[in-house]
Amino acid sequence: MERQGGPTDRRTIPRPLDPGRTITVVSGMPRSGTSMMMQMLAAAGLPIATDGRRGADEDNPRGYYELADVKAIRDDASFLADLVGRVVKIVAPLLPFLPDEYDYRVIFMERDLVEVLASQRAMLARLAGSADPADDEAMARAFRNQLRRVKQWLAERQNVATRLVSHHDVVTSPVETALGVMAFLAETGAFDGKIGSDEETQRRRAVCRRMAAAVDSALYRQRRGNTPST
Repeated sequence: MERQGGPTDRRTIPRPLDPGRTITVVSGMPRSGTSMMMQMLAAAGLPIATDGRRGADEDNPRGYYELADVKAIRDDASFLADLVGRVVKIVAPLLPFLPDEYDYRVIFMERDLVEVLASQRAMLARLAGSADPADDEAMARAFRNQLRRVKQWLAERQNVATRLVSHHDVVTSPVETALGVMAFLAETGAFDGKIGSDEETQRRRAVCRRMAAAVDSALYRQRRGNTPST
């Protein structure tokens, strides 16, 4: 099976975003680290949009940071009006349903497909008591097709700025990854303050340390080459 994504330090910013209508979106395929990124952004002090309906469990002991309204975005996207200036998690296949009336800064999580499928299988086994490994190849094909369509959509949108973030980099180099995410957020207007000033530089370094501290590498249980025990 192939690895998901490509270079991990890529960002695309077609044009300046309008802060008065910009929503920050954390996205990716299931089990790619979107909840972990939400935890990092919460630690950074960004306002998070979540209803808390889906509580923490063994698969995600720090919580899912989900908003139930997102699931119905195909039919009703009116809830987005309350999310300007906030961060929301939206699974990758739903991104093309985002309306053009807003600007979006998208932090897109990428993870090795082998690890994604192993994590998915472990979760299904806990929920259903079993999971058929024979389904992995079909699921991998479906994921690759979805990713191709979503990334094409992201590349074509003039109202979307995108940063690709590697799940592996987050758990193995959280400080460096946080610095990259912070730079993207600053470049797209998510933070106030004069960029380059000593005071602002120190403040952002402190924020990056808090973001990195939110990462628990012990939860990286399905690694390529390892046989997951949970």
